Amino acid sequence: MKRRFLVSAAVVALLSVACGGTAAPAEAPVKQDLVMGFVPSQTSSIVQTNADLLGTYLSKKTGYNITPRVLTSYAAVTEGMTSNNVDIGWVGPLDYVIAHQINGAEAVTKSVRGGLPSYKAFIIVNVKSNINSIADLKGKKFAFGDPLSTSSNLWPRYVMKKNGLNPDSDVTGVNISNQTQISVNVCQGTVDAGAIYDDARKNAGAETSCPGILTKTKILATTDPPIPGDPQMIRHNLNSAQKQKLKDAMIAMGSDPTIQPALKALYTIDSLVPAQDSDYDPVRDIVRQVKPEMLKPTPTPK
Repeated sequence: MKRRFLVSAAVVALLSVACGGTAAPAEAPVKQDLVMGFVPSQTSSIVQTNADLLGTYLSKKTGYNITPRVLTSYAAVTEGMTSNNVDIGWVGPLDYVIAHQINGAEAVTKSVRGGLPSYKAFIIVNVKSNINSIADLKGKKFAFGDPLSTSSNLWPRYVMKKNGLNPDSDVTGVNISNQTQISVNVCQGTVDAGAIYDDARKNAGAETSCPGILTKTKILATTDPPIPGDPQMIRHNLNSAQKQKLKDAMIAMGSDPTIQPALKALYTIDSLVPAQDSDYDPVRDIVRQVKPEMLKPTPTPK
């Protein structure tokens, strides 16, 4: 009787799976070769040089082969993670929010600058542009950053809307992913104004490209409250034990003084601290006011 019961239970389990019953998903195998994607928010060669140092550090810590890649856009990092081609991503807050919505990406750490796990965004103008208020931006040429950049695209659009301007029609917008270059373009007068993170005018190469950049430009507006620190995220569907090992290594890296110079040169980061998804709810609130369609559920590609 007992044997008959066991056989019957096994048959029921098999029939349940065959008929569409819920079965626990299989654990992903450990992936020995991993890709760590970076956004091109400043000169790609500078990002790549320092990303390589971070990749070497994490490879030694974990025993995995981690290859850093500077991708063409913020969206490319999310797309790569959705298609399982990017395993770790260094992104902006908006990019993370979209990635979490699409593929379940997990925030592991976030950047600290000036002792705070948050940062400011600036709208800067050329001092000769006669722009002294947000209203004065109307009819001017404005440099936005990558469409998924919080500091250089989402936030300035939010500020313009709050001040009665339509960012799609009241300014002549141009998109420049490299925020160092946005600073230089404003300094040189190629555009009247632009949005950057704090303070991309001090990035390597900015002063060389436009000597006196800090005196030839001025800050028109800044974020209040500041933006949650840009996160470092990990692919949700990695092997769970491997994912934990990577998370531990990333958190350790955030306070390791040997890697601090690379973090500083990479994205002006002083250190990293643990992050959680709810840290980015303020960004979601702004998205709902500026571009709510960004938070519509998007099917994850198979």
